[in-house]
Amino acid sequence: MTGLVLKLSYNKIGDSTLEGGICGSFFVLKPNLAITANHVLNKQTFIPNPGFKYCQLWLIIEQNTIIEIFANNCTEHSEIDTTFINLKNSYPEYIRPISNKNIEIGIECKNEGFIGGTMPVLEANWSQTRLVISNCTYEETIANGKGHIKSKKIMNVNANDIKMTEIYGLETSYGGTKGMSGGPLINLKTDEIVGLMSIGLPADVQIKKTLFAVSIKEIMKKLENVA
Repeated sequence: MTGLVLKLSYNKIGDSTLEGGICGSFFVLKPNLAITANHVLNKQTFIPNPGFKYCQLWLIIEQNTIIEIFANNCTEHSEIDTTFINLKNSYPEYIRPISNKNIEIGIECKNEGFIGGTMPVLEANWSQTRLVISNCTYEETIANGKGHIKSKKIMNVNANDIKMTEIYGLETSYGGTKGMSGGPLINLKTDEIVGLMSIGLPADVQIKKTLFAVSIKEIMKKLENVA
């Protein structure tokens, strides 16, 4: 199952003025491990928006699975544009299988994600120390895509927020929107995850004509090396 990464900034407990929205997408890789793109979630993400003193971040799957996350939950691997998020509890019902097959050009695929910068409908209250979200409705912010694998790429990227060298990736036949990053790329026939959505072009615009994913093999190789 795919969810969204939400960030809200504020100045004091009980503040009625909050700023933020959806940073990107994520999915559960193992029962106690989630994954997103590193340019979506990194140390800088946990810094409040300009003009604010505090911020909180959550992973949200469906209405009632709302997981607050902290910087020390995250392990960054910017070299594959990936961040691993350790979860306090297990969520086995949300796990898709991981593909271990060679991905061929032309296979039908889809990705699941959300529209970056938008705000879902929240039910939330202040505790003595934090903002507590009890419910989230996000249907109006969903941004999924469907098509086929257009090409396989060896990606070399040197951008402000993404730096990768000789990383195996997959190009889709369709475009999308900012905020899809961090979500899964899925083989439509097998429902297996084949990649993590990473790059959208043109850069620095909301609507992307071209999308690229980091191969799930690159990610699993890194996970095996750090486990």
